[in-house]
Amino acid sequence: MQKSVDKDTLELLQKGDEDMYRNIFNQLQPALVIYAKEYVPDADMASNLVQEAFLKLWEKRQNIKLGTFLNAYLYKSVRNLCLNYLRHLKVQDKYVGNVQQIQLNYEALKDKSAERLLEGEIMERIQQAVEKMTPQCRRVFELSRFEGKSYKEIAREIGIAEKTVENQMGKALKVARAELKEFLPITILLYNMMP
Repeated sequence: MQKSVDKDTLELLQKGDEDMYRNIFNQLQPALVIYAKEYVPDADMASNLVQEAFLKLWEKRQNIKLGTFLNAYLYKSVRNLCLNYLRHLKVQDKYVGNVQQIQLNYEALKDKSAERLLEGEIMERIQQAVEKMTPQCRRVFELSRFEGKSYKEIAREIGIAEKTVENQMGKALKVARAELKEFLPITILLYNMMP
């Protein structure tokens, strides 16, 4: 399971907090460009499509709901933009020598099984990480990351000091990062978007 948008992050995004937006961009853009390059033969166009996905995120930030998975949202947006671009190429037949590759890339993007496999693997890794946490650490992590509660709210609910919540969250994120090291953008997002 990827990091969902918590209350604080959602409020900052919807208010148009440019620092939050820039932070998300800096963390996810490189991996999204690599993803887009797998399907779009032109590296500059792949980068442009990722830029367009972030622009759409900014424009539609008011519509983002609590619990939205930003990684999934952006990957899906890039995927759809790549599909549209490949459709355009297919219609124009612009890259005659690459038509077969473009068709293969188009078919690969249309097939959502790779996307489901990636999501499934990430979910499995998160579950493994959660199972390795101590009970209190696990509870703090779940309340923060899955329910979008602030450290203050968690401290009140569990009946511990806010500083203890911070310490437990630090331990939880260390376990999660170790388990998700292959999915670096996701682990960075988990770490840097702490409430």
